[in-house]
Amino acid sequence: DEIYIDITGRGGHGGMPHETVDAVLVGSAMVQALQTIVSRNINPLEPAVVSIGSFHAGSTGNVVAERCRLTGTVRTFNEETRSRIKARLEQIVKQTAEMHGATAELDYRFGYPTVVNDSEEAERFFEVARRRMGEEAVRESTLIMAGEDFSYYLKEIPGCFMFVGAGNEECGAVYPHHHPKFDLDERSMLVSAKLMIAMAEDYASANVSKQE
Repeated sequence: DEIYIDITGRGGHGGMPHETVDAVLVGSAMVQALQTIVSRNINPLEPAVVSIGSFHAGSTGNVVAERCRLTGTVRTFNEETRSRIKARLEQIVKQTAEMHGATAELDYRFGYPTVVNDSEEAERFFEVARRRMGEEAVRESTLIMAGEDFSYYLKEIPGCFMFVGAGNEECGAVYPHHHPKFDLDERSMLVSAKLMIAMAEDYASANVSKQE
């Protein structure tokens, strides 16, 4: 999910802060308070993330900023946690702004649903991948708090999401996603294609057997 927070205070001279409502101060307090949602409002055994990725305010050093914009993301694995985080975001944004004499608006935009693999198709993957790639080349991934629109397919058709390793120190493909030097070993695409074909063949074979 995406969050956009617009804070409005009262700008003024940097040497006369008592006549202003500092949007930078409000934004800073808000970032700190938002970090308590996961640490204090969510079950520690339930994965959740609230991250503020950008903070924009002011234009020069001797003027107290009137406006501040925060943007960030929320990542969860179930709807109850998602709803609780949204409710706490609304409370914290409103009350933190009021506490400092400012106003704030929260624009909460729901993103992709959670990727939920079909158990039968996930088991097919493990069987096919181990048969084609070898036991040591296949393992189950830990939960990952990244967004993925493949979730929409899984709401309509049983399937599973597969990762194929594309890193290789020999060709410099060692940097993570969103890194400016990100690259991949393109030979991994051939592995992906072979795996997809093998999955399709196994699925087709299984369905023919059922019909017979």
